[in-house]
Amino acid sequence: MEDEITRRVAELDAESTEVAEEAQHALIALGPQVLEPLIAAAPTLNPFGQLCAIEVFTALADPRPADILTGMLSSESGTVRQWAAEALAELGVRRAVPRLRQAYNAFLRRGEAPDDSEGEGLRWALTELGARETVLPPRSAALRGSGGAPNGLWPVEHLPEVIRDLADHGQAVLYFQVWELTPDGRRRGVGGPGIDWDVDRDRPWPETVACCRDWALLAAEAVDVAPDRVVTISWIDVTDLRVDSPQEARVVG
Repeated sequence: MEDEITRRVAELDAESTEVAEEAQHALIALGPQVLEPLIAAAPTLNPFGQLCAIEVFTALADPRPADILTGMLSSESGTVRQWAAEALAELGVRRAVPRLRQAYNAFLRRGEAPDDSEGEGLRWALTELGARETVLPPRSAALRGSGGAPNGLWPVEHLPEVIRDLADHGQAVLYFQVWELTPDGRRRGVGGPGIDWDVDRDRPWPETVACCRDWALLAAEAVDVAPDRVVTISWIDVTDLRVDSPQEARVVG
């Protein structure tokens, strides 16, 4: 069995992504006994191999990879940094919060767009670990899950109202995603806003909020309203654009 684990761990570093993914699934099937050799090998793997290793760590739901995942927050690969952050949150590693904040500050210093997937992942991880509070106004909160929509989703008919409500409470809407609810209770992505808009870091925050609101409302006009359509919305608070911010937004309500 040790030889099998050693071989599969080595295959994560293969040039072929298919070979690496097959090794990933095999390691998950082998269970927790793969963790120690995988933790030891992870720093030397190529970025794709590290992503596969992160998938194994998450699937096995064991806190032992916490240190190696925290180290991956300094990876040269943005995707590795993002996946490592999300894995730390899924594993409930609260002691990683200071390093997650450092990683998010580094993200801000690089001038990346707030809706970049790494930024989204880092903010989500901080939120899941209790180090960041999402500002959700009472009216928007009340509309979530209404009209038969699953909890955490808004019926598309409420999209314009929620966009305005978030803006009225100082929140900048970054984008939204429209989903179709399937008969088996799942959801299928059917499109985004159709147009993109940017957050201008040099503007006063109220102007940024208003600009995002106007673009989001314009995009919302093109969304088909149907009973089986729901939407997820991404937004940020002014504290999400401050380097060295404690990442704790005020709670509205």
